[in-house]
Amino acid sequence: MKAWLRSWPALGWAWMLASIVCIHAFGISLAPVADDGYFAQMLSRYTLAQYLDHRYHTWTGRLPIEAVLVVIVHHPWLWRTCNSAMLVLLCVASGRLARVGTELSRSGATVLAFMLVMLMTPQAIFEAAWWLTGSLNYLWPIALGLWSLVPLVEGGAYRWPQRLGFVLAAAWAAYCDQLALVLVPLSLGLLAWRGWQRRATGWDVVQAVVLCANAAVALGAPGNTRRFLEEQGMRFPNFADQDVLEKLRIGLGLIARALADPRAYLVGVVAALALLLLWPSPLSRLVKTVLGVVLAALLVQLVLFVPGVPGDPLQLWLPRRLDGDAVAFGRHYLLSAWLAFSAGCLVIASACCFWPRPGEVLRMLGVLLLGLASLGMMGFSPTAYLSGMRIAFLCLLCLAIVGVRLLARVPQVYGPRMQQGVVGLVAALACWRIAFSALL
Repeated sequence: MKAWLRSWPALGWAWMLASIVCIHAFGISLAPVADDGYFAQMLSRYTLAQYLDHRYHTWTGRLPIEAVLVVIVHHPWLWRTCNSAMLVLLCVASGRLARVGTELSRSGATVLAFMLVMLMTPQAIFEAAWWLTGSLNYLWPIALGLWSLVPLVEGGAYRWPQRLGFVLAAAWAAYCDQLALVLVPLSLGLLAWRGWQRRATGWDVVQAVVLCANAAVALGAPGNTRRFLEEQGMRFPNFADQDVLEKLRIGLGLIARALADPRAYLVGVVAALALLLLWPSPLSRLVKTVLGVVLAALLVQLVLFVPGVPGDPLQLWLPRRLDGDAVAFGRHYLLSAWLAFSAGCLVIASACCFWPRPGEVLRMLGVLLLGLASLGMMGFSPTAYLSGMRIAFLCLLCLAIVGVRLLARVPQVYGPRMQQGVVGLVAALACWRIAFSALL
């Protein structure tokens, strides 16, 4: 038994790689989806240089992403190979960021991160990872962006080729504009923190400068303004009439819908872990009871989605949009307020599970709030109801990183046997979701 436990990270890696191969080989169709057909025609109309110049001035500043996209769209098997590697990099980076300060090995943390990523909402992971155009615009930059944070968080000794790789990863990640709005302040904050501890290096400064320069190129593209106006006309004609509070409400609605979706097993797992770890905390019994009731309600949402169980999850009662005619109904506001409150309770409860170390509570709270902010900011975009699920991928990924820390916390409170049982249940859920993605 002990020998098996020592070898489980290696077995987990084999399971993870086999799962990723199966999903890409059998679960993803070769047929073009949505924008794939558009990008497949571009090199027959323009040279690559002409196309990038056209897009930069009329639509987007994502130059490296678009350059690779219009080429790789003609080679779906090459995309599948590269996308598999990017998914592995995402799990490796998430695991390495999550394991700092724990007893988890790099391999063990990577496998746990993969389990939790596979428990995301199917729509979110499809739009951000299993769709060719979506993966280049979201999975690839997010994976590279997280990888660029590794030296700033770990603070280890790296050779210059490794540091150059981190710098190039940051440069590429900056061209996803929604990610850049999170990655730039986060990287600068980590740089300032390392500088305050007198651990900042020249490579850290170079990486921050390169990140900011590339983000400026992407965010300063003249096509961004034109795209905003065109998307507003097509997707949200009265968007300009929404004031700041209404846009914040749209963002809160996106957060509530993403976290209350009963197909988001990840939210259920984190809620269950928080329930498990919260009770021994020194919080008052009243606070723990309130948080426990709300987390239990989140778990009931999962049960109500099971066929044959009477009742419907609250998420199904909420309109897809909280604008226009929908705002005339008070129950829509009531439901959205309850779901937003539930999201807040989940964040507070998850952070409070690390109560023996106040610094860790603040760090986990910051990670969760950063994820929520990345999705909430979509309320200020006219494509909030079109691309919200793709940004929900980043929000849920922050939840997965905290989930890895919660799994590492279980043996500290309940012992290793409880951790083995919990990890086994999470692995079983992940296997079900992988089978669904690969075969159904």
